[in-house]
Amino acid sequence: MKPLLKWPGGKSREIARFYGMIPPFARYIEPFFGGGALYFHLMPEQAAINDVSRDLMDFYRMVQQPTAEFEALLRAYAAGFDGVVALAGQHRSALLCLLTRLSEDPDIARSETTALLTSWREHLSVLLSPLCLDLDAFLQALERALWDKLRRTAHNHSKKPFSRTDLEENLITGLASGYYLFFRDLYNQYAAGLGDPSPAQRAANFYFVREMCYGAMFRYNAKGEFNIPYGGMSYNHKNLTAKVDALFQPELQALLSRTSLSCMDFEAFLAAVQPTEEDFLFLDPPYDTEFSDYEGAAFTKLDQARLAVALSRTPAKFLLIIKNTDFIQGLYGQGFHVWKFDKQYAYNVRSRNDRSAEHLIVTNYSLPL
Repeated sequence: MKPLLKWPGGKSREIARFYGMIPPFARYIEPFFGGGALYFHLMPEQAAINDVSRDLMDFYRMVQQPTAEFEALLRAYAAGFDGVVALAGQHRSALLCLLTRLSEDPDIARSETTALLTSWREHLSVLLSPLCLDLDAFLQALERALWDKLRRTAHNHSKKPFSRTDLEENLITGLASGYYLFFRDLYNQYAAGLGDPSPAQRAANFYFVREMCYGAMFRYNAKGEFNIPYGGMSYNHKNLTAKVDALFQPELQALLSRTSLSCMDFEAFLAAVQPTEEDFLFLDPPYDTEFSDYEGAAFTKLDQARLAVALSRTPAKFLLIIKNTDFIQGLYGQGFHVWKFDKQYAYNVRSRNDRSAEHLIVTNYSLPL
């Protein structure tokens, strides 16, 4: 089974590297769950999972015990996105005309942009009705995004001409981005305590934003607002409906029914679940680098040291994956078994991640050479 959503630092591609190092166990425990690639790969008979992200764990709880509202909202997000992309595709010629008009008279181009989107109002009001959104604000978000894309595309096209198809896809991307940005703003409003969303509304919004943001990254501005942009042109035709379908498969429901979910500090979580010698701990914590705050909260060197102490005391067998730094090497010396391997990062945001970095696998049990 694949992870349910994208999350930074996911280990789906690395499982083959350490799968043979996993010992037999009665219960699977994961304190830094994130996307849970190994959990979904193993599909354990008994599990306890945890993450400090409230939104993430609330999402998993909603999938564990889904409501009709949650499913309806997810399907509305998918249908709405597909609908906007479809409308854009049906009006390719009109979008190209706007691009031409922009070079002739920007003021007329802007008014024609408004008129085009206004003509979609009735269709969108029906399509998006399950989301109970402010349609005027939504249309304004689409217009801002499309206008920005028109100007940037015109500028880039003047430097290096695009094909007609590329021009069309760029403008469709502008509208798809507007759809995403509207709901990203809603996500930030929820995070700021504005509005009164139901658990289903918040979880569905969280899922959509995580699924459609660029590279599954976390980044926040000075105001504490999540500001990762839309994933880009390749996301325009993503089959979001199929991904939503996967959230309601019986096999997944069975797996989550035998899993306990927590949202707390890792040390409190370990104290609560009380690992035994028959349990297996898998740990993939934030790394000892400047890029270690995946949801606006840093995982500090003090936290890394607390983790090392907790692992030195646990009766369970554990496997830890962590980036190799001098500080980390100092934490895992005598009493631990350490292996090294290289991992290729999938994404790079403003060069803050090395594309290739040496990692460590740390265990408290030996393996045959």
